[in-house]
Amino acid sequence: MRLLDKYLVTSSVLALFTESFTFHFLIDWKFFYIILITNLTILGYRNKLVANKNMLIIFGFLLVHGVIMYVVLRNPVNSLFAQLIGVVLSSFYYYNFIKLYTTKLLFKTYVNVAFYVALLAIPMFYLNINLFTPGRLNGILLEPAHYAAIMLPAVYVTLMRKSYFKFVIILTTVLLSKSSIGFVGLVLILFLPLLKVKYFLKYSILVFILFGASSYYVYTQWNLPLDEKNGNVLVRRIKQTQESLVAINTGRFKKYTNLSSYALLSNMFVSKNIFLHYPLGTGLGSYRHEYEKVYPQLTPPEYLIKQNLSKINMQDANSLFLRMMADIGVFALLIIFYFIYRSYKLFKNERKLDEQGAFFYLAIKLFREGHYFPPEFYFFVLIFLKDFNDKNITHS
Repeated sequence: MRLLDKYLVTSSVLALFTESFTFHFLIDWKFFYIILITNLTILGYRNKLVANKNMLIIFGFLLVHGVIMYVVLRNPVNSLFAQLIGVVLSSFYYYNFIKLYTTKLLFKTYVNVAFYVALLAIPMFYLNINLFTPGRLNGILLEPAHYAAIMLPAVYVTLMRKSYFKFVIILTTVLLSKSSIGFVGLVLILFLPLLKVKYFLKYSILVFILFGASSYYVYTQWNLPLDEKNGNVLVRRIKQTQESLVAINTGRFKKYTNLSSYALLSNMFVSKNIFLHYPLGTGLGSYRHEYEKVYPQLTPPEYLIKQNLSKINMQDANSLFLRMMADIGVFALLIIFYFIYRSYKLFKNERKLDEQGAFFYLAIKLFREGHYFPPEFYFFVLIFLKDFNDKNITHS
């Protein structure tokens, strides 16, 4: 592989982990944007860039649908174009990039980079460097949930390929992130192999022991007094979320509702209201405008109002699924149905480990992180959707 190819592969995969690298020059820039524009220019100069027909159809739909809904609802149309430009550039680049270098090579590179990022994250954690929250690991990523989500595919692939040293290191950092969404992803990684009969007896005893032990621990901690400073973080969040579920329908929150629970449930309330009023959606990027219209129906905890956090995640709905339900309505359900169908097909094919790994990131992404074009998103989306290993390429 030529030096320029090594640069393109390494920089484009490293870019997946660069969400926290920003700087200001006239405007705020993300380092990811610099890599994206630079590498897209290089690819365009060296190779013929192509656009996938299905991608063009989706872009066209989002544009037409968005313009119509923005005009009807009188929202600032610049939000639509800002989101659409980000989606088009990110997906267009990674489509051409993965098509050129293949999933096999790039996912191997991703796992290696994830391993080194995990190695770096451990001393950062114990030296209190770049911690989003004391006692929780996030490495070079912005926050623990983001860290856990982007590492889940590497956890799965290293486990299935029996790269146990890398698996243990990466898994340890996910556990140290203490991210509830990360724990959900790990549970999926444990349980999905059980869907294959030949793995059932091999793994079921271990999985059920772990599940039983976890359930018993939560049960023993459930009735203990918990506050923001004392008690188990995970149990406290589960308990407070369960107690606040009624807010999805009423929009009224108890005074002690924790920030994480409020962020999810308040955006569920807003998204539900938007969907019921506009089942066809309100247009790509319109969520924050529609949120402002629904917000007066919310009764946030007083302490969040004082901290100016009562509108948390109004930009991204706290969840990709919630944001899509608001922005594109019933069309989001069609995407979810296809996602389930595609996942079913992938897990029937034991050779599709990389694509299966991408599933775990995307499944978690639906529940958390509603941004449409974070650095890593289209890398995993395209690997999940399309087989890029159908031809071998070499770079001498």
